[in-house]
Amino acid sequence: MPSIVEAIRLTASILMLLYASMRDIKTREVSDLVWLLGGSIGFALDLYAVFLGVYRPLGLLASIGISTLLAYVIAYLGLFGGADFKALTALSLLLPHPPGFKPLLGVVSPLYPLTIFSNSVLAGASLSILILLRNLSKALRGVNLFEGLSDPWWRKLIVLLTGFRKPLSSVRGPPFEYSLEILEDGCRRLVLMPSLESDEEAIRVLRELRDAGVSEIWVSSTLPFLLLITFGLFVSLFLGDIPLWLIFNLLGAGKMG
Repeated sequence: MPSIVEAIRLTASILMLLYASMRDIKTREVSDLVWLLGGSIGFALDLYAVFLGVYRPLGLLASIGISTLLAYVIAYLGLFGGADFKALTALSLLLPHPPGFKPLLGVVSPLYPLTIFSNSVLAGASLSILILLRNLSKALRGVNLFEGLSDPWWRKLIVLLTGFRKPLSSVRGPPFEYSLEILEDGCRRLVLMPSLESDEEAIRVLRELRDAGVSEIWVSSTLPFLLLITFGLFVSLFLGDIPLWLIFNLLGAGKMG
C-alpha cells in the first residue's frame, strides 16, 4: 500500500485516540462524532485498499468482524464502557492489519486491533500491581486499612488490588470515583464491583456513609481505558504484541526443556 495511505491511517488513529483520551480523563465522556469521523476515514481507506487489491475482502471483513465482536462481548459483560467499544470498532476500520514496518519484538497479530487491545489489557493489569504496592506501603506504615470492616480475607485481597482508601470528604464521586463500601443493616461491607449504571445510586451510597459518620472509605477510580488503548497503540507500533511475544517465548522455552 502506498506509504501516504498508511501515514493517513496512523495519523488519524493517533489523533483520534489522543483527543478521546484527553476527554476521557477530563469528563469520562467522548462525543460519538470522534468515532464516526475516525471510522469513516478508515472505511474509505479500506475500500480504496480493496480496490487496489492490497486488502482481500474476506481478510478485511474477518479482522473488522472479529475485533468488533470481541469488543462488543467485553462491553456487554460490563468490563469496559461504550466509548471503549466504539474506539476499538473505529480502530478495526482504521488499522485492520499491521502496518508495513516491523516492530522491535517482531510479533503482531494479523488482526491488528487485537494486538492493540492485548497491550492495553496488559497495561491495565499492571496498574493493579501499582495499586497493591501503594496499599501495602500504607499498611507497612501502620495504617489499619480495614478498620471497621469484617469482610473475609479474600474479599479484602481483591480490594487491595482494585481500590484505595481515602477520606470520604475528598471522594470525587461519579463518574470518577465510586464507593467500594455499602451500609447493610447498619454495618459497613465491601463490594467488589460498584454499580456504574446509576450515578444517583452511587451518590446515595456516599451520602449514607457520610450520614453514618464514616470518615474514610475504600473507593474505586474509574479507569480511563481510552488512555490505555492509546498507550497500547504506541506499544504495538514500536514493540509489537507483548502478550503474544511472551506466549511464543514461553512455548519455545517449553519445547527446549
